[in-house]
Amino acid sequence: MSGTKSGKKSLVKKKSLFDHVNQVTSVQNPNYWEDILDEDKKTWSNYMVNRFLSMKSDWIELVNEVQKYTLEPKELYKVYTSILPKKKQWLRYIKGDKKMDYPKWVYEIVAKDMQSSMREAVAAVEIYVMSAGGQLELADILFKYGTEEKEVRKLGLI
Repeated sequence: MSGTKSGKKSLVKKKSLFDHVNQVTSVQNPNYWEDILDEDKKTWSNYMVNRFLSMKSDWIELVNEVQKYTLEPKELYKVYTSILPKKKQWLRYIKGDKKMDYPKWVYEIVAKDMQSSMREAVAAVEIYVMSAGGQLELADILFKYGTEEKEVRKLGLI
């Protein structure tokens, strides 16, 4: 038997993105990553955790800096729990509109630079554009991949 009188397995709800974000902001258990099941670790997404945390305007620049590094989920958890205040946060998720604000090649360059999907690149461009100094960082990425200055000027990044 599996621990219940009826012999049925007890159903434990898998951790969701919201559970992970709650851990990062208000619980901050130092052993969280060791305590959760491998199945729960699979529901963690650095991209989505960064995206949700960036919804708090005070944290946009911090998230922008942290996401530049390729961190394992456990490392990202430790970074955020050591920096962010331990407090219940209400993070309103702002959906991006379906239209792209920039030509497709901009997102392709960002995806290449981040080694990510187009979806993640679109979100990253949104974050760059919203954060102070982020437009210049985006311009630097485009220059890094050979984009001419006049093209970057047309986009309004410099």
